[in-house]
Amino acid sequence: MERKEILGHIKEFLSSHFQMVVSTYSSYPWTSTLYYSIDRDMNIYFLSNPETIHCRQIEKNPKVSVAIVDSPQRPTSLKKGIQIYGKAKRISGANKVKHALDLWKKALDVTSPLYTYEGMMRKAIKGRMYKITPKRIRFFNEALWKEGDEPLIEL
Repeated sequence: MERKEILGHIKEFLSSHFQMVVSTYSSYPWTSTLYYSIDRDMNIYFLSNPETIHCRQIEKNPKVSVAIVDSPQRPTSLKKGIQIYGKAKRISGANKVKHALDLWKKALDVTSPLYTYEGMMRKAIKGRMYKITPKRIRFFNEALWKEGDEPLIEL
């Protein structure tokens, strides 16, 4: 299968899910479950309070791993999921934050008027937008590849 086709399958999978598990590391490892959205380049966006353990750790060490799976999967089902290594950072700049927040709200059907850049500036919400830039992706999809034959994509 060509790289372009594999990336299309990955993007389709990422677009059809909305929850991920992110692992961070500073003094110790930490795992968090977060809602996300993606852009056309498969950058991953999430909203989180900068005071959480995972966000404080991202400030110290931007290297993260992400897992997204089709859930629930039975042990006898064809496995489907993604593992990602990437770099995370808090987004700054009004236009970039607005763009990321709009993607996140649209993907998750968030309609609350508090979830705006202005709402963030007024401290109506504590969350801030973060971006994960994937560097390496492994897509487990036993409908497409046998176990062990799945591609490892470097970005």
